[in-house]
Amino acid sequence: MLRSLGLAGMMTAVLLTAPALAFDVMAPDYGGRVEHYQARLARAEARGEPIRIGPTECDSSCTLYLASHNSCVSEGAVFGFHAPWFGGPEGGVIDPRMTAVFAAHYKPALRKVFMAHVYRNGNRAPGPMLRITGRQLAAYGYRLC
Repeated sequence: MLRSLGLAGMMTAVLLTAPALAFDVMAPDYGGRVEHYQARLARAEARGEPIRIGPTECDSSCTLYLASHNSCVSEGAVFGFHAPWFGGPEGGVIDPRMTAVFAAHYKPALRKVFMAHVYRNGNRAPGPMLRITGRQLAAYGYRLC
């Protein structure tokens, strides 16, 4: 009995100290439906999964992964930011509610740059993409991998 309790205790300790599986964004990710990215982010957060981004391109909805407490970025990663919009792939009307959701996911320094970019472009949708490297994000308080 003591032997099986010892084995069970050892197995529990191994499981509790085993590193969480990592979620890696290593292939270019050009974004997509916000809901899919929010769901993936929520699953990673619930599991304590680290999210490692790059070196690759991470655009649009992919940038929501920066909200994870366990995210890190490669110096060589390139992130593309734009305001969300209603309409077709060629453009439409900026969605202020979703723009606020995206901004809320970013650290204050990035939020300020993102919102300035949105306003500077006259709320055009989609407007030009704001490109920021992982190295630049480190200056905004994001952790490098």
